[in-house]
Amino acid sequence: MEATRLFLTPTFKERICSHLNFEEIIRFRDALGLPSLKCPIFVIDPQTGKKIILPGVNSATIAAYYLIKQNNLNLAFIMAAANGQNSVVQTLIAARADLEAVDQSRCTALIKASENGHKFVVQTLVNHKVNIEAVNKFGLTALLKAAVNGRDSVVKNLIEAKANVEAVDFFGYSAYFNTRK
Repeated sequence: MEATRLFLTPTFKERICSHLNFEEIIRFRDALGLPSLKCPIFVIDPQTGKKIILPGVNSATIAAYYLIKQNNLNLAFIMAAANGQNSVVQTLIAARADLEAVDQSRCTALIKASENGHKFVVQTLVNHKVNIEAVNKFGLTALLKAAVNGRDSVVKNLIEAKANVEAVDFFGYSAYFNTRK
């Protein structure tokens, strides 16, 4: 017996998805045996109350959904960058996260990604023209944080992106002083 392939039109999928909650959409995707489903996911930012649209169901949007629900859009963005989740970062950028948002230490997503050595996230953020000279509450830039933590490949990326190599933190330390030998 020949297997038939189920084909759902985008309009039909959108109609189905508009009546399902997040968990039901995931079960629908799994029932179809698909790794992803182009079915918009709606989540409410707990901080602003704004409706956020994520562009379908896949591993990145599922991770983004839960980060937003537990925090808010901008903190989810910073956390994804800090954890090196580049596909989640890209999803949150598409969901209109504030690229210059800061956490309680005034760290941006770029500072957190640089600190933890996530060069692909750093490159994504640099490509989106984030402020590479933003400083946290101690005056540390992304370049200084990368240098302090010995993240040589990130330091190189930031220098290529024209980060200020002369920058000093509030204590007078520079990237040169902090670079490990």
